[in-house]
Amino acid sequence: MAAISSMSPGEVRALGGLAISCAGANEASLGMRALSWYNTLLRFGLNVPLVVAHDVGAALLGLGGAYGPPRDQPPVPTLQGQPGEVQAVLRAYGALLEEISKTDVAEQIQKSRIDDAVLTTLLTRALGPVADRWRSPVQYEPVPINADTLTQAQMLLPQVWMAADRKPEFGFLVHLVQHRLHLLLGIEQIDLDTVELLGLVGQDGSMPETELIDLLAVFNSPEANDVVNFSLDILPSVLDTRRGGGQQVFSVDGYSGVVPNGSLDSLVLTEMAHDDELFEQRFMDHELLFYAHEAQDRPPPRNYQILVDASASMRGARTVFARGLAIALAKRMTLQGFEASVRFFDSRLYEPMRLRKGRAGLGGAGSLHVAGILAFKGERGRNYARVFAQLAAELERGRERASVTVYMITHAECHVPVDLMRRIREVAEVCGVFMLPSRGALDLEYLQLLTLHEVVTDQALKDRDERASRALSIVEAATSEARRESMPSKGREHAAEG
Repeated sequence: MAAISSMSPGEVRALGGLAISCAGANEASLGMRALSWYNTLLRFGLNVPLVVAHDVGAALLGLGGAYGPPRDQPPVPTLQGQPGEVQAVLRAYGALLEEISKTDVAEQIQKSRIDDAVLTTLLTRALGPVADRWRSPVQYEPVPINADTLTQAQMLLPQVWMAADRKPEFGFLVHLVQHRLHLLLGIEQIDLDTVELLGLVGQDGSMPETELIDLLAVFNSPEANDVVNFSLDILPSVLDTRRGGGQQVFSVDGYSGVVPNGSLDSLVLTEMAHDDELFEQRFMDHELLFYAHEAQDRPPPRNYQILVDASASMRGARTVFARGLAIALAKRMTLQGFEASVRFFDSRLYEPMRLRKGRAGLGGAGSLHVAGILAFKGERGRNYARVFAQLAAELERGRERASVTVYMITHAECHVPVDLMRRIREVAEVCGVFMLPSRGALDLEYLQLLTLHEVVTDQALKDRDERASRALSIVEAATSEARRESMPSKGREHAAEG
């Protein structure tokens, strides 16, 4: 048929395999998402058919309904020539999917509402041990994510199935059933706390592959688990607060200004001068300008750069506290309406891990690259003069764009030249969080230059409840300072007097 002839061999191979789906691939609406999972699995080196990526993903999400052989089963070539082999394998495969859907990991995934990037990582963890033991006679190919092609394939599924030799797909199902325990063990080894944390902070389905690699590293790293547990101790309280928006209405005196959203009858007329394609593109990207009666109460632009010391002096409990606090601070500041990023430093200052706009988690309007924060490893010694000289140069270049507040999370021996700190203070607010050794006091030359500083004792780091309480108090102090900075100058004076 013409529809099938228009498909590439890779599309015929991948999409036709859905005919033996035991999670209702010909009825459910997971097709587009499954294609994304499948393509990413192939890029990670897992040579698995699309039908398996679809069915195991559906089972983890609890979206497969009744798992079992499809009602309209196409002819399947047997490997051993036994008449009842096909039905027996499909029934065992359906039972395996049912087992997956009832695991603790699947229940946590369904509660956390994780995004596709995280689910792809979990599929990699689950299917990796099984795929490594499979010697496939074919190499599966990534296919374009095209809704029209997928719809055509689902409408003509028996014909697309028959357009290729299907022994590889059926052979993989046999292999999967034979290695059932390896698959279930791979799923059970996924850390539930990490899945819960990723659901809380939110992840973006369009995550670049570099961040997917960080996600894999998190699930393979026992060291990250302590940071995850600490973050779960404090994040519920952090996410409990959200900045309330306010607006002033000018219904009599005319428009208050121009905004990027509104009704078509208030469209700025010069927008109509764009040609049709550009107008439609600006409309889709929310770039059109509208007159508005409402003046939204928004904080002035402010960027929070949270610098986390990753040198050798920050191992153990200090690393756990610093990274958990960084995640909490970044999330709280974004909830307050500010931009936030997390950066690591040792003998150099690394690139920022920003909160990307996109699909929201349970507590915010975007997704924080939390996997990168959990998986980051410093590679060098420490050179604080160089790090803060680099920071000063960056801040001076961007000083006209927005006000900046720098939070440095480090230890009591973070010595920065006073002249360098004074240079930074000319263009940004600087706050410090310093962790003390078991014996010693905080004695740094530049302390009086900081906007505020917090001290965390060694005893506080050792006690779980006290550690969480101390982190929350730092977040609340940062929030109070952020609110003060967002007030008009007169408001700040009154707040200071109060």
